[in-house]
Amino acid sequence: MFFRLFFFVSYVSIASGFVQELTLYTEPGQGGDALRFKSKEPDLTTYLPHLRNVKSWCAKGLWHGFGSANYTNGRTINEFTMDGSTYCRNDTLFYTMSLRFAGPSETRKRSISIYRGLGCCYDGGMEYTFTGSSATNFGFLAKYIVLTGRSSWTGFENADFTGNSTCFSSSELIGHTTIYGKEIRSFVRGCDAKYKSEYVNVDKL
Repeated sequence: MFFRLFFFVSYVSIASGFVQELTLYTEPGQGGDALRFKSKEPDLTTYLPHLRNVKSWCAKGLWHGFGSANYTNGRTINEFTMDGSTYCRNDTLFYTMSLRFAGPSETRKRSISIYRGLGCCYDGGMEYTFTGSSATNFGFLAKYIVLTGRSSWTGFENADFTGNSTCFSSSELIGHTTIYGKEIRSFVRGCDAKYKSEYVNVDKL
């Protein structure tokens, strides 16, 4: 009976995913005043008094910070935990004016997030997140993708789901990869042998 109960609790914990969050502290060792983010922040002007005094932080999920508003002008934060664990460090914060987690807040959702990228960074600028069965008409060649919910997606060189294709797969709650060198204009959820796709396990990159 104990074994069955333990197995059930463990399974629920693994399947439930987690909510992405980032907490910034004004003292080392997660001390002092704390400011917690659970949303995407395109302009951090309001929080600058706190950000100037940051001396440690803790992250859960995949977080990127940028030197200018609207996720532009160089990356200042790049923290990643794929399994819901929390990573903490003692450090000051580079000048940061925008901040976001990748993809949806809840990592259990099966989704793909597609990034246009900027000269400074592949994960900057425009982000589109799709939770349906397909993704197209995003208007640019994808430079970087984030998968959530232990999902797989097939990317095609044409916007109508035709042409050369690549299967991107992740067994983690969050997986991510750059896709420079590939022209991808549409995605469908799942991978099928009929597409004869190149296979990419993003967890091993």
